[in-house]
Amino acid sequence: MSHRRKAHRRASVLASAIALVTLAACGSPSPAKAGDGEPIRIGVPTSLTGAFGTYGRMIRAGLEAGLHCSTDGTNQVGGRPVEFVYADDGGDAAKALASATGMVGDGVDILAGTVSSGIAVKLAAFAEQQDVLLITGAPGIDELTGVNSHTFRASRQARQEAAAMSTLLPQTSGKTVVLAQDYSFGQKYVSTITDVFGARGAQVQPVLVPLDAREFTPYARQITEADPDLLIVVYYGDSAPAMWQALAQQGVLDSTTVASVLVEKANWAIYGPAAEKTTFVSHYYPGAPGGDLNTCLTEQVPDADLSTHDGFVAAQMIVHALSTAGPDDVTGMAKALDGWSFDAPKGPMTIRAGDHALLQDMYVTSLSRQGGELVATPRGVVPGTEIAP
Repeated sequence: MSHRRKAHRRASVLASAIALVTLAACGSPSPAKAGDGEPIRIGVPTSLTGAFGTYGRMIRAGLEAGLHCSTDGTNQVGGRPVEFVYADDGGDAAKALASATGMVGDGVDILAGTVSSGIAVKLAAFAEQQDVLLITGAPGIDELTGVNSHTFRASRQARQEAAAMSTLLPQTSGKTVVLAQDYSFGQKYVSTITDVFGARGAQVQPVLVPLDAREFTPYARQITEADPDLLIVVYYGDSAPAMWQALAQQGVLDSTTVASVLVEKANWAIYGPAAEKTTFVSHYYPGAPGGDLNTCLTEQVPDADLSTHDGFVAAQMIVHALSTAGPDDVTGMAKALDGWSFDAPKGPMTIRAGDHALLQDMYVTSLSRQGGELVATPRGVVPGTEIAP
């Protein structure tokens, strides 16, 4: 992007972003235009506090580690230092869009690191309108795949998790119950599982629990009466420990195969008595196998977890885009990423050409107590080719 174009952007970006904010409230690079050594600034509007703050802080640690490991410790591309500019949105879409507006007005051409799915969708529309590159961080929402040519994801998506869990069915035509919270995320996850499992001939029955529920025995009994071959639990928040306890008390954990998506290690305690009786799927976890890049990641961030890996991958994508096309060529950077295959800390990944699905293997894991501490151990790997969305 020329200096003239950036000056024009500074004058026009606020007007074109107002509608989005209102909606939210309701290698060497090619020769750069800037002087040698001038920093390349990457805008990171993300949650560092609030409900999603844990994930945003993981993203931040992963971005810094990924930049370090992808540039042999120099934090430079083409002789220019790369700097991340963070803005805490606190989980508020209007704040995220306002921060992104200011960053783009200041000449930033790459945005990265979003953790909220709802915010990511709005930033994707913003990125396309403002002709900037967006590399989301942790959001697993399927709608980001194929949303536009400017948007890429650095993590897995719900359909990959659902497809990995479908491999746990004892028989493809078996009956599956999905226990989820009755709001948009839970409803959408049920819909995704129904689509994926239904395509394989399985029956799916949802059991939806109101967000304000505090008594879970009736829902555990519904599951017992359904007598499923597989129970998938998609349940988070403060009431999760009580829900898992109810499943244990009603004998659900001993009567069927139970599967869930592994959360970050700091929250493994929510599983309570279910921890060692549940099979988990995950795209990364502490102690996950990997090569030299995983060693580098864990040296930089010893407690690296789910979203730390996502931030690391985002940094890899940023370095590749900058090294191939340079910071002023948004179209060139997008083309460099479209169809790119690379090794992440967890192993091989491919950005599928056209819709930017991030193809990758998924882990099947279990938790066990070792020395009083829960430790994740691999039980198998589901190849990315088998679970491509």
